[in-house]
Amino acid sequence: MSEGSATEGSAISAEPLPRTATLADTWVAYRAAYVQDDGRVIDPAGGGRSTSEGQAYALVRAVWMDDPESFALVRTWTIDNLQGGDPTALPAWRWGKTDGGEWTILDAAPASDADQWLAWALLGAAERWDEPAYAEQARALLARIWDEEVLLIEGHPVLLPGPWARKMDPVRLNPSYWLPFAWRTFALADPDHPWASLIGPAYDLFDRCRAGAKLPPDWCHVRLTDGAVVAAPTGYEADGDFGFEAFRIAWTLAAEASWYREPRAKRLLKDFTALGKRWESEGLIPAVIAPDGRGRVGWDYPGMYGAILPALGQTRASVAEALWTRALEPRRLAHGWGDPADYYGQNWVWFGWALWRGALAPMGPT
Repeated sequence: MSEGSATEGSAISAEPLPRTATLADTWVAYRAAYVQDDGRVIDPAGGGRSTSEGQAYALVRAVWMDDPESFALVRTWTIDNLQGGDPTALPAWRWGKTDGGEWTILDAAPASDADQWLAWALLGAAERWDEPAYAEQARALLARIWDEEVLLIEGHPVLLPGPWARKMDPVRLNPSYWLPFAWRTFALADPDHPWASLIGPAYDLFDRCRAGAKLPPDWCHVRLTDGAVVAAPTGYEADGDFGFEAFRIAWTLAAEASWYREPRAKRLLKDFTALGKRWESEGLIPAVIAPDGRGRVGWDYPGMYGAILPALGQTRASVAEALWTRALEPRRLAHGWGDPADYYGQNWVWFGWALWRGALAPMGPT
């Protein structure tokens, strides 16, 4: 595995970002449908539970939409309920109702994707609204992420999905949790930790974890002794599918290519052109795709379409336009897109549309 240099990937300077009616209207609709008055983000499909991921997504969107009031509400609920009142603690990933009727933490384990999105949002909030306390919270979280959720594999640092993964060999990794665009910001905000050194190993594994259809997997298993990518062990056979985890990688690579002109991202983005061709020929991309390219299901998912929009926008622009016009825009309803119980899909259509239209920029110091 290779390492990234500390100086690579300066953000591209740009004109002020456009404020679009679609972004503003759907943020207002999202808050009304999924964010309680106390700042709790609800996952209706998950039985009304809340997750650190959902809280973090709302914080990121609040920064991009210049909504400090919503940010403060969501942040306060997150501290009080997922971080035990300690703004520097890694948040529990799942909160909800027990069988006995109590609303509390259901799983205290942190999830490193949410931890990073949270830290990135705090850095963005600190910069945008001149709130140094948010930057202090972010740096404390980053120290915890580095200490508890980064592991050396063959001498190279790799982000784990959570501290629990340290006990595994082969180690179970989630490539969609790797956020190089955020690590570039973390390197500027937290020079005490070598965040840029995560970038090279992540791109190496983005490449090596792909299967026969050249799509990234939801989960990738790596042997600690030599860093080799190996088959998923018994009980984890579905990990190699391209599904509800892996589609987010298309968005990450598009952000890297758009914001930082990252050549490795541009090369890997070409793999997603096959999905565009599939949609053109079949009128549908299965929501879950096996490593050999076969659809595991016969239905599609708006969240996936949203996440791949900016990827197709950089490789097959006409297909991206058609995908939006024919597969996503017709599903627009008062709450967002598609199933009103699906808060996760709403986020990824919003993120994808906004990045595709050039309406987003990196958080925090650049």
